[in-house]
Amino acid sequence: MPLAPIKVTVLGSGTSMGVPSLGCHCRVCSSKDPHDNRLRPSLLLSRNGQNVVIDTTPDFRQQALRVGLDRLDAILLTHGHADHILGFDDIRPFNIRQQAALPVYGTAETFEIIRRAFSYVFDGRPTLSTVPSVDLHVVKGPFELLGIPFVPVPLLHGDLEVLGFRFGRAAYLTDFSELPDSSAALLEDLDELILDALRDIPHPMHQTVEQALALIARLKPRRAWFTHIAHDLSHAETNERLRKLGLPHVQLAYDGLQLEVRADVPAPAAASRARVASGLGARSRPVLAFHTAEDWAAHFAASGRGSVLAIGNFDGIHLGHQAILRAAVLRARETGAIATALTFDPSPRKVLRPESAPPRLSTNAQRMEWFGVAGLEAAVVLPFTLELARLSPEEFVVEILVRNLHIRAILVGENFRFGHRQAGDVKHLRELGMRYGFEVVVIPPVVYKDEIVSSTVIRREIAAGEVLHASCLLGRPFVLTGEVVSGTGTGRRFTFPTLNLAPEQELLPARGVYVTRTLLEGETKSRRSVTNVGMRPTFNGSALSVETHLLDFVGEVTAKRIEVRFWKRLREEKKFNGAEELRTQIELDIANAHKFFSRLRRFRSAREHV
Repeated sequence: MPLAPIKVTVLGSGTSMGVPSLGCHCRVCSSKDPHDNRLRPSLLLSRNGQNVVIDTTPDFRQQALRVGLDRLDAILLTHGHADHILGFDDIRPFNIRQQAALPVYGTAETFEIIRRAFSYVFDGRPTLSTVPSVDLHVVKGPFELLGIPFVPVPLLHGDLEVLGFRFGRAAYLTDFSELPDSSAALLEDLDELILDALRDIPHPMHQTVEQALALIARLKPRRAWFTHIAHDLSHAETNERLRKLGLPHVQLAYDGLQLEVRADVPAPAAASRARVASGLGARSRPVLAFHTAEDWAAHFAASGRGSVLAIGNFDGIHLGHQAILRAAVLRARETGAIATALTFDPSPRKVLRPESAPPRLSTNAQRMEWFGVAGLEAAVVLPFTLELARLSPEEFVVEILVRNLHIRAILVGENFRFGHRQAGDVKHLRELGMRYGFEVVVIPPVVYKDEIVSSTVIRREIAAGEVLHASCLLGRPFVLTGEVVSGTGTGRRFTFPTLNLAPEQELLPARGVYVTRTLLEGETKSRRSVTNVGMRPTFNGSALSVETHLLDFVGEVTAKRIEVRFWKRLREEKKFNGAEELRTQIELDIANAHKFFSRLRRFRSAREHV
């Protein structure tokens, strides 16, 4: 006898501010289409007379009334952001009616936030009013509700570790920017996939429509539904766009959408459940790196798959680069080819015009890591030499791309130039593609606030200390990496202990004090920090240094390497009248950093466009 199905009801499909959002009169917020009205993201699962809610949003009471929810048996929390927990107090009527505590499932970090936000529930003090009655269950692996197994699916929401959930032949993945490879194994053979697709413009903590489509192509669910949808996306127009792309099985979810899902789990997913761990695992797939096109050919030629190639310097891998790389990955998955990046080290300009070559934003190791995050399978890092520079455009295409990389398609930006004296352009490349049988796809530039995103603009912003703006163009914070080196000990003796970084990057932010997060070697979660870039003028320093003080950290740091992520500049570097005056200022810097992180936590990266 088949198992009774799971009834899935989308309670809310909107962003943290809902749609329409307050004070906005855009065409979607003003739309008369009820599908464009979106409460905060939440899901109701019903089976055999029992109900489970995923996330208690600020709209939970309205959502429960709208669907006539008269019984609640458990709550799952994906993470502790306000738009997912602030309806927690509204579970009280179910406690009263059912005369029982409600089980709540989430991570230890989420429960820390719940205990702070709803301290009156947990402090044990007598009260004249009712309070929610709950039993907290820290999720460490699969658990059972509704008579079926629930599988936690670890995700990354920017730097925050969050949970999605698989139940039967469906999965719900809201509020995430990255799916680790270890989690993809938990999502085999899905009938229904509900996943984050905020908008078309990149966001550091959410998926774009393009990224969501790439993930759907990878996971191959029978149907997929977008959720956590911003007011950038019209329901009807976006669904029509998906239909024209040949994707009728992909649509925008909407408040009130109901689905029936099979409760059985296929054998491969059941085997994956046994392997699920509490950690997130690898954040990106390893990229196979080659130093010559011949090495790439020796490794892949026997497969007969050919390459889909993204080509460029990719310094910093900013939003424009990411658009090219994502398009290459998507095209490769559609055709079965190998998604490959072709880049150079050193940069061509350092060889041809070293006196005017700009400082590089990223190291080669960083580029390899970010290629993996983008989903590439391989990268060819050609040593740029004068011999290579002398190749004509056609020689470059024939000898490297056609003969060795077996190119099927190449993706480039509009201003792409190649060959001796940069004689080749996009028009020339298309002509060569027609002659040698490969497709040329030109990706338009990404525009942010009326300015084309480019490495040149990002260097300008970082050099000026405008790291917040630079992070918007990069799609993530600007990062310095390197070894921890011995300092003078001045900070430990007179002010605050610091870690002294020997940066591997060529470009440093302007001198000053910054709010940062620091990742220690061997750890998976970055720590709050304050970082000074400068000459230490109060102590008559003579060399530029990068010094980081970890907030809320006690003990000795044994890490040999660190990664410092720059979020915001607090002030310029200044010379003070002695150590005591400097210490007072640093205390103020630390307090301002704490305020910044508190706002960041409350408003989920402060606002939608950060």
